Amino acid sequence: MASEPAAEAEERRLCEEDELLFEDIAREVARLGLRDFPEVDAEEEGRQVEEEDAAAAGAPNRLLPPPVLLHRPTGQQLFLYGPPPPPLLPPRMLPPPFSPPALGMPGDHKPPDGWCFAVDNPGRGYAPAPESSHGGGSVPPGAAWPRAPPGDAAWPGHGPRAPPGAAAANTQLAEACVQYLCRNEEQVLDALFQGRPEAADANARLIVTHAVPLLESSQGARLLGRVIDGCNDGLRHLIVARITRDAKRFFRICGARSDEVVGMIRSCRSERSLQLVRNAITPWMAPSIMHRLVTSDSNRLKVVQAFVQCVPDPYFAEFIFDAIAKNCLALVIHPHGLSLLQSCLEHVEWTAKDNILSTVARCSCDLAQHRFGNYIVQDVLKQRDPSHLEIIASRFRHNYVKLSRQRYSSNVVETCLEVFDDRERFAIVEELVWFPRFRDLVTDEFANYVISKALRTCKATLRHRLATAILSLPHVNRRHPHCLRMFNTLSLLGYRD
Repeated sequence: MASEPAAEAEERRLCEEDELLFEDIAREVARLGLRDFPEVDAEEEGRQVEEEDAAAAGAPNRLLPPPVLLHRPTGQQLFLYGPPPPPLLPPRMLPPPFSPPALGMPGDHKPPDGWCFAVDNPGRGYAPAPESSHGGGSVPPGAAWPRAPPGDAAWPGHGPRAPPGAAAANTQLAEACVQYLCRNEEQVLDALFQGRPEAADANARLIVTHAVPLLESSQGARLLGRVIDGCNDGLRHLIVARITRDAKRFFRICGARSDEVVGMIRSCRSERSLQLVRNAITPWMAPSIMHRLVTSDSNRLKVVQAFVQCVPDPYFAEFIFDAIAKNCLALVIHPHGLSLLQSCLEHVEWTAKDNILSTVARCSCDLAQHRFGNYIVQDVLKQRDPSHLEIIASRFRHNYVKLSRQRYSSNVVETCLEVFDDRERFAIVEELVWFPRFRDLVTDEFANYVISKALRTCKATLRHRLATAILSLPHVNRRHPHCLRMFNTLSLLGYRD
C-alpha cells in the first residue's frame, strides 16, 4: 500500500516534466515558424469552399469530406491505394474487382452481412450493393460511409463548427470508429487495396481522419502499420501529415509508440513525407529537450535515429547533426545514443564527421573504460586516421597498464595493437613489461588477452622481447584459466622453456 502513493508521486512528477517539455516544444515551433501542414490546411480551405458552393447551389448538406484523391482510376489503374499490378501481367489475369462485404458501425444491432440499401434510398450510410443487384453500379461515394451521429454533431474535423459540449461526443465517435476499424481489419484492408474506388475512398478517409487514435491504440497501430506498408505514397503522405501535424501530441506518441513511429518513418519513400517528420522533430533539437533525450529518453532517440537512417542527403538532417555534434559525449555513454551517433557518422560530411571524431579522441581515455563509450573509441581507431590515432595515443600513454586490467578498455587496447604502428606498439609492450608486478598482468582476467594479442600482432623483435619476459617469470601455473590462451600462443610461435 505504501508503494501506491510513491508511484502516484512519480507519475505526477513525470507528467509535470512532460508539460514543461511541451512548453519548450511550443516555444521552439513558434521560434522556427513551422506550420502544422500546409497541404492539410489547403485541403481544409478547399473543403470549406466546396461546402459553400454546394449550399449556394441548393445541394443537400454533405456529412462527409470529399475523396482523398480527386481523380478516378482509369482502366490501367485499377486500385486507388494499393500497389499496382505487375506491368507484364496480361489483362485477363488481373484479379476481378472486389466488392467488399457490407460493413456496419459499432452500436448497430442488425448483422452487417445482411445490410444493403434500396436503389431509391441511397446515401443512408449503408454499404454499396453487390454488382449483381439492380443499380449496384450507381452507388454514390458517400454511401460507403457509416451513418453520421444523431443531431447536429458532425464528423470530427469536418462540417460546420460543433457547438460547445460536442467535443465529448466527437471523442466517443472517434473511439467507436477506431473500434470499428480494428474489429473489421481484414475487410477494411480488402476494401482499401482491392475494393471498388468508392469503398477504397471511404476507408482511406476514415483511416486518415482517425490516424492518431489508431496509432495510440495497440490494435489500431497494427492496422495502421499494415496500411502504411501496403499503400501508395499519396495515402502514406496524408497519414504521416495527420500524425505529425500536432507537435506536442506527436512528441507524446513517440514516447509511447516509438516502434510504430519508427516503422512509419522507414516506410516513407518520398521526400515530402520525410519533410513532415523533419518539421515535427526539429523542436526536439533545442538544448533543454535534447538534454532530456540523451539522458533518459531511449524511445524518442530511436525515432530520431530512424529518421537519420532514411535521409536522402546530409543537408536534409543538418540540424540534427549539429545538435548531435554538441552532445556527442553524452550520446556515446547511452546505448541508443551510441547507435544514433554511429548512424549520423555514416551520413554526415567529412568536416562534421572529423569534428565529432576529434572530440571523441580527446576524451578517449575516459570513454574507453565506459560500458558503451568503448565502442565509439574502437570505431575511431578502425578509421585509421593519422590525426585521430595520434590524439588517442597521446591520451593512452602511461595508462596502458590500467586500461589493460579493465574489462571494457582492454578491448580498446587490443584494437590499438591492431591499428597502431610499430613505434606505438613498442610503447605498449614496454609499459607492460616494465610494470613491477608483471606477473599479475600475466594472470589477470583481462590483461592476459592484451598480452596474447601483442604476441600475435607485434613483429619478431618485439614479440621475442615479450615472450622472454613471460617465460622468465617464476612459479607461473601454465594451467591457470587466464594463462592457457597465452601459453598456447607461445607454443604455436615455437617458444619453449
